[in-house]
Amino acid sequence: MGKGMITDQESALQVAKKILAADFACAESDFDNVGTTFHLAKEIEGARRFPLPEKFLAVVTMGRGVVVSCSIERLQWARSNLARFTPDELFYAPALALMVDFVARDNQTMFGPELRYVCTLDTFQPHPAGEDIELSIIDEQIILQLYENNQFPNALGHHHDPSRPRSLACLARCNGVIAGLAAASADSDSMWQVGIDTLAEYCDRSIGKALISRLTKALFDIGKLPYYSTSTNNIASRRIATSLGYRPAWVDVLSTELT
Repeated sequence: MGKGMITDQESALQVAKKILAADFACAESDFDNVGTTFHLAKEIEGARRFPLPEKFLAVVTMGRGVVVSCSIERLQWARSNLARFTPDELFYAPALALMVDFVARDNQTMFGPELRYVCTLDTFQPHPAGEDIELSIIDEQIILQLYENNQFPNALGHHHDPSRPRSLACLARCNGVIAGLAAASADSDSMWQVGIDTLAEYCDRSIGKALISRLTKALFDIGKLPYYSTSTNNIASRRIATSLGYRPAWVDVLSTELT
């Protein structure tokens, strides 16, 4: 077992709550209290290593209280226009459409709702690879070489980010040919995000599930809390996550630049 490993879901949710409170510049208790709170977005030590955009709007919940976090020029708008919605309604189409229209003037849209999961040893259900599938854990040096072919955008992102490096990954080969990759980005000191890509010709082989399983175990071994993200409509991805023992932790909607 890795040093400092978080072994149970209750502890994992407390770790996630502390990190989210830093991410969205709120108090941890805001996620436990009924209702919606509004906060000025700012960089706080302990947050995940995502850059804070100049113009930002986010809505996040761990299932009870809802936190709205935004840049200073959006704070009054958020309070005036979003406070009339119930916490549940903030994730429904009317409120989301209102936010989309608002941020569109800055060439942005709203990304989500995204469902985030965490996994710990008390819920983990490992899944073995098929007999003709070889899985191998690879380090950052080998991972960097995989950016050259652009085959793994979900696992690696579109470019290497030194602030959130993919420091650990699991590579799958089928009869010696690369079939898929799962990689973990070091989003914070304690919580790393798992991303997965399976090449199209191997999608019916359960390789993705085996990759996530093996990488999750490798993250446990080095004392990291793995988390996994998927859109709420991606049923296949959600099934894989829950079958391996990942459990829902939070939902968020974030403003993002249009490309």
